[in-house]
Amino acid sequence: MFVSAIIVAAGSGRRLGMRTPKAFVRLAGRPMFEHSLRTFSNAGTIEQLVLVVPPRHRFGKAGLLKRYPKLTAFVPGGAERADSVRAGLAAVSPKAKLVLVHDAARPLVRREDIAAVVRAAARHRAAVLAEPASDTIKRADRGFIQATLNRDYLWRAQTPQGFDLKLLKRAYRAPSRKPTDDSALAEALGVRVALVTASGPNIKITTRTDLEYAAWLLGKRR
Repeated sequence: MFVSAIIVAAGSGRRLGMRTPKAFVRLAGRPMFEHSLRTFSNAGTIEQLVLVVPPRHRFGKAGLLKRYPKLTAFVPGGAERADSVRAGLAAVSPKAKLVLVHDAARPLVRREDIAAVVRAAARHRAAVLAEPASDTIKRADRGFIQATLNRDYLWRAQTPQGFDLKLLKRAYRAPSRKPTDDSALAEALGVRVALVTASGPNIKITTRTDLEYAAWLLGKRR
């Protein structure tokens, strides 16, 4: 089965407090996005890679194409994440049956988790890498707790998220929404989305503390 992957690296990363777009901030000796690019490139389940990048940001495209033969397209991102994913979908090969969407801000993704999401998406049409909630979660309003939620039913959604390509394209043609992740669009179509438990830390880089923690985790892996 031909599987494509879209790596979304178009965010500004204002909360990181740097002028460089977040995915291009250096982490453990290389731009953050390149950690994901390398892992996906080495995943035997992936045939094509599409990188969504900040518009007008200059970087060494030729070198990346040489190092990562599966990388076939650089696509300028949009104002919102959904706009960037939609742009990436337009560059996915017509041979693809499945597509994975991954945020470059999660540079610790593992090959085994990519393979697990591909298997689940092939079986269920939609799948999300996630981890069960370990904290007690409160629902609040105006600074006061309204309810304590049962964490047995709560999961933290991550990426990659995998889909039947035709399904995800149809989801993005639906009336305009601003989903926080792609699975929300599939859910809106009534599709049951399978959960795939992450095999290890897959943190999202938002702050400088996250960046330092990710660098430490990468050092431990080595």
